[in-house]
Amino acid sequence: MKPFRACVLASRRAAAVTASLMFGICLATAPAPALADQPDTDIICGIAESERQDPAEDRPDIDARNAIVVGKDGTVYYERDADAQIEIGSITKVMTAIVALENSELDDTVVVDRAAATVGQSSANLREGDVLTMEEALRGLLIPSGNDAAMAIATTVGAKLDPESDDPLATFVQAMNDKADEIGMDEAVFSNPHGLDFDEWEGELHASARDVAKMFAYAMQNEDFRALTSSTDTSITVTGEDGEERTIDMTEYNILLGKDGNIGGKTGWTDDAGHCFVGAFLRDEGGEIYTVVLGCEDDEARFDQTETLANWYYGHVVSYPVVSTDKTALNGQPLVARAPHADWTDKTVDVTVADPEQTVSVFSMGGDVEQEVAFDTITGNVEAGQKVGTLTLSQQGKDIATVDLVSAEDVSAPDPISWVLVQLDRIVRTVTGQPTCAEGTVVSEPLTMSELDEAA
Repeated sequence: MKPFRACVLASRRAAAVTASLMFGICLATAPAPALADQPDTDIICGIAESERQDPAEDRPDIDARNAIVVGKDGTVYYERDADAQIEIGSITKVMTAIVALENSELDDTVVVDRAAATVGQSSANLREGDVLTMEEALRGLLIPSGNDAAMAIATTVGAKLDPESDDPLATFVQAMNDKADEIGMDEAVFSNPHGLDFDEWEGELHASARDVAKMFAYAMQNEDFRALTSSTDTSITVTGEDGEERTIDMTEYNILLGKDGNIGGKTGWTDDAGHCFVGAFLRDEGGEIYTVVLGCEDDEARFDQTETLANWYYGHVVSYPVVSTDKTALNGQPLVARAPHADWTDKTVDVTVADPEQTVSVFSMGGDVEQEVAFDTITGNVEAGQKVGTLTLSQQGKDIATVDLVSAEDVSAPDPISWVLVQLDRIVRTVTGQPTCAEGTVVSEPLTMSELDEAA
């Protein structure tokens, strides 16, 4: 090789190495590409972000694969791919608790057999031959997510459901699926009471984020379940096969319990399911909600993202005035409406509400509030404070407040002479096609969310 060419090749090699190094440095120092944590496929109050286009600060910033936020009344505030049927891990145990609570008593006896004691994975540290109450078994199920407790509960309750069955575990699993159908988890399938989905437990086992929310909301209607999921007592007492009692100290996996309004929840994890959590929250304003995150990358992420969803919801709850008007009645109270007095052809009654300062909690991203005023048929003497109708506020077709309308003044019924004159007037009005009674008018109009925001 000629010296000149060798120099050129060496120079090119050096340049290539330098370029590669520089490219590597750029890749190492460049910011990682942003994850699609706020995709336009996310849905808020039934409308996709591709249509809503809310600003970033008003949208949950999470990377859970599937998620949902649901109110106690069933209102869905947020959802991400919430109908995909996927593995949910130990969240399955919520259904196990439901079926057990509805088909046994808390003081029923549970005996741990070999299959329960050797199931493996998450455990309440039960041993073969242990005897405990159903309440203690349920605590072992929900607090440390005990697979052993799940199996012991399932065989005990399954035998109670069908004493003739030679497979009480299968009986119990069928009851789980029957209950799922009953509460509207239409496509969900359970194949065991603990949620393991690999090795000998591999099979059809799945539910959606929406299913999980329905299931947990249903469970929270049961006072025993509420007490169990909110309990901070992490020990149970069992009697061993040798007749000796022992105390088992357990680890609570729900690290949010008692913080920022969390009143309960259930974790779940397998390789296929990822890290999952369903939680219940109750804060002073905004009522009770249920959050679900599925397919999170690690334990910390599922709790961080659960808090993000809870804070997002409660952060958009506002105090909304029941009445909004700049007019006043004769007694100085806010004038809501003028209601017709049926005994007169031309008189109305000034209408207000008993508590003009009353407010109701409203989710600000749920759209504007609508108002409906319904007057009672008003006759005879009317006294200030007397109920004369109702005012109903609704959002997205759901009633959020109903209050009584009351008279803001005294109005007398016609005396005998006035009554005769009213009847004559009505005859004339009927003949001439005029109204025979004064028309009601509504003065107070609900604030739009923009107006509420400006007022704040």
